[in-house]
Amino acid sequence: MEGQNTGSGSAPGTSPAPDHVMNLLRGRGGAVTLVAAFAVLHALLLQLGYALKVNPVDPALMWPSAGLALAALWVSPRRYWPAILVVQYLVEIGTAALWMSSWRFGLVSLYTLANMAGAVVGATLAGLGWRGMVFLRAREIVWFVVVTTIGAAVSATIALPVHLATLGERAANVRITELWQIWAAGQWAGIIIVAPVVASWLSPLRRHYPELRLRSRAELLALALALAVACAIGWVEPERARSLLQLPTTIVLMMIVIVMRLPPRWVITLFSLAAVAMALITERGGGPMPAEMAIAGIGQLQIFLVSLGLSVFVLSVTLAERSITARRLRESEQRYRNFVELSTEAMWRIELAEPMPVDLAVEEQVAWLRGKARIAEFSRSYEMLDARAAGARDARGAGQPAGREALPWDPSVPWVAAFEAQLAQAARQGFELDGLRFSVDAQGRRHAFVAAFNGVVADGKLQRIWGVARDITELTELNASLLRERERLKSYARQIVTAEEKARRATAVDLHDGIGQSLVGMAMTLDVARQHASPEVKLLVEEVRSKLFEVQEKTRSMISDLSPPGLYELGLKAALQWLAVYVRSHDRLQVDMDVELREEAVPLDTRVLVFKLVRELLRNVVKHAGVSTARVRVRGDTQVLHVQVADEGKGFEWQLDMFGSPKGGFGLWSIADRVSEAGGEFNVDTAPGRGARFDLKIPLGSGAGQMDERRLMAGAGRRA
Repeated sequence: MEGQNTGSGSAPGTSPAPDHVMNLLRGRGGAVTLVAAFAVLHALLLQLGYALKVNPVDPALMWPSAGLALAALWVSPRRYWPAILVVQYLVEIGTAALWMSSWRFGLVSLYTLANMAGAVVGATLAGLGWRGMVFLRAREIVWFVVVTTIGAAVSATIALPVHLATLGERAANVRITELWQIWAAGQWAGIIIVAPVVASWLSPLRRHYPELRLRSRAELLALALALAVACAIGWVEPERARSLLQLPTTIVLMMIVIVMRLPPRWVITLFSLAAVAMALITERGGGPMPAEMAIAGIGQLQIFLVSLGLSVFVLSVTLAERSITARRLRESEQRYRNFVELSTEAMWRIELAEPMPVDLAVEEQVAWLRGKARIAEFSRSYEMLDARAAGARDARGAGQPAGREALPWDPSVPWVAAFEAQLAQAARQGFELDGLRFSVDAQGRRHAFVAAFNGVVADGKLQRIWGVARDITELTELNASLLRERERLKSYARQIVTAEEKARRATAVDLHDGIGQSLVGMAMTLDVARQHASPEVKLLVEEVRSKLFEVQEKTRSMISDLSPPGLYELGLKAALQWLAVYVRSHDRLQVDMDVELREEAVPLDTRVLVFKLVRELLRNVVKHAGVSTARVRVRGDTQVLHVQVADEGKGFEWQLDMFGSPKGGFGLWSIADRVSEAGGEFNVDTAPGRGARFDLKIPLGSGAGQMDERRLMAGAGRRA
């Protein structure tokens, strides 16, 4: 009854669960300490119970040990129940031997078994409802009352036949129903007075909740003294009314004051001490009771103590629960306020003076919002979006919560104008809108924002709207900077490609016009020398001439690789036709070449790119496809150039092979990357066993990657 479990979503609790009890005692002996403590306390409460009896065999006004037995079983793991029950049996047998002059083992054993049965039944039923003694919910308090009532009734039912047997002939003068009620009420009163005290003092939860801690020891002592005085006035003074039907209002009022001022643990403890004191005084003939302690008088006192105990119990834990809940609500609101106030994102809440039907036309919705919507709450960051918010804060003054003054819906505010422009889309989406962009001039610069809105719709009407916006100015500027740098890198890449192509072109020209012409001249010289040489020398000249032809062939191959014949002078179609002849003669690959395009629409850099890509794809066919034929289709107009290279070979797994392997070079990703740099598209259609088709789509005109043809051709010599 001391508080709630600190775990999220856990039920409020006042007493420890079995695991906590064992953790508490583990450092002090564990189960041995638990059983020993139970034995000592049980013996003391048995002494108190016998002191509250007129006759040791008769029912007690209250039986406090019943409350301890039930509480011990309730808070302990079931594996310790046998030890606790054995100790209970031995202690009760021993205590009865001290109090009863004519002690009979069988009779006392039956009484003890009745007490044990009541404790076991009550603890077992309690364990069906919840684990550990938990009292801060209405259903748990009701269940506690039910299980304790059943346990007391079971104990009285078992003990009553035994008691009647001990009365002998006197049993004929006893009203069995009243005797059973007195016995059950005594057991129940003992449970109500003792069990909550045991649970509250074992509970560790007061450390987590300030509402459950004692605020002042001086106040505790003062209230305890006042309660003692109230008990003395009601029970000690002989002038008091001699009927418990006239409840001692002084004690009741004093308990109400204690409930209002002290935490539940001390409230229940003081009530238990007062109840024991009142019972002891009554047993000795004091208080508003008949001196002869008739059964009716005992029942009245039991009703008074149980009723007052339950009332105090329920009122105390209810006030504690409300205090804890109120503090949590305050803390939650404060956390919410801090979150809204200190959020780096702009946050605001829009309230409508009258909920808006969602089926209105867009124009009517705009008019409704302008007339009845207010910005009821906003964070400090919202002030950048709405200049009125800063003025509202200045008018509010220091130390006041932010966002309390309502601001009207104003179309001149940038986010309002952007929201109204998208209102039709928002209405179709349940007034949930994401990614809304708008700009605000603030702090000497223009800020870009992206906002999201979430409307609360109930019964077909819009109740309120939440908005949140993030300043993406830096992200926008960074993105623009990255785009500029990307374009700059592309420009550098194009310049590098241009320089490389110029170098390759110049090298090809130098090889053709320099080494190539020299080789031709050497061949002519050798022809002349062979005509005038002797037979022996002719053989040597012929061998040199053969080697010279091999060098010439390799030189032509190098020139072709560096600068394809006809690509610069005749165009892409002629270069591709030469490529088909070249791979047929060198690689034994028959290429079905079909080219239809407008040469004047294809820039020089695109010619070079397409020629290289087709050549590389045909080389892949030669290396990997395992076929002797391939198809090349080229179609182009003034806007786009379509290129397709296909074969009926082995095929491959495109997703696995596109990045190549450590032995296979760069793989197809290099082709895809170069096509992408030119602003085009590269697609592959292949699978193992069904060939491969490569489709390239490259834009023409002023598209990506166009180079200056005159700049490429500058300085390049004419090719023979």
